[in-house]
Amino acid sequence: MVAPKPVVLITPRSRQNKFLYLFAAQVSLIVFFPYLAKPGLATVIFRLLSTVSFLAAVYAVSEKRMQWITGLFLAVPAAVLNTLFNFHPSSSSLAVPSLVLTLIFLSFTLIALLRGVLRTETVTLDTIYGALSVYLQMAFAWGIAYLLLETIQPGGLSMDVVRHPNHRVDWFDCMFYSFVTLTSLGYGDMVPVSAQCRSLSVLEAVSGIMYVAVLVARLVGLYAAGNREAQ
Repeated sequence: MVAPKPVVLITPRSRQNKFLYLFAAQVSLIVFFPYLAKPGLATVIFRLLSTVSFLAAVYAVSEKRMQWITGLFLAVPAAVLNTLFNFHPSSSSLAVPSLVLTLIFLSFTLIALLRGVLRTETVTLDTIYGALSVYLQMAFAWGIAYLLLETIQPGGLSMDVVRHPNHRVDWFDCMFYSFVTLTSLGYGDMVPVSAQCRSLSVLEAVSGIMYVAVLVARLVGLYAAGNREAQ
């Protein structure tokens, strides 16, 4: 009888931080956005930070040559259109294409990240970062989907007019709503109104629960088992 292969806790140096960089970029976007959501230099810095997160995502899925080429091919036009839209925020002809390309890029990297985490033969700290990055990437992708829907059909998300008078739903609002939905935290000052938005909300809530229950628990369990084997 062949003994089961033990979990190895060491990976090649050249690849061991590919998920860590993406995770750091994702967290930076969330942490610094409230301080960079102002016109001028702050917006430029935020766009640069977004570009860094795009590149980190491409690097994270660069296990195969075709993957990073495809990721780069999708990231460049999305970044260019987002930059142009930043200088022309009132242009409706740029809003939808930039959001569509961004959603395609995030969806591609999300699937590639998920496959990479599932197929890994070793469980390291960077693998845990990969699992966390998939979770955050899910929230970003759903947030862009809400923003795209809100751009095409305004009014899908309703905000409390008492707490937010004369406020138009923006990028950070959609991201906040996405994370609240994904984590099943519950709604407060933002609620889904349209049928399409409610449908997306249900799908995101279910995907968030399934991911946490199945994938993250599995990886953490394997990581703990590997530590016990090493002792």
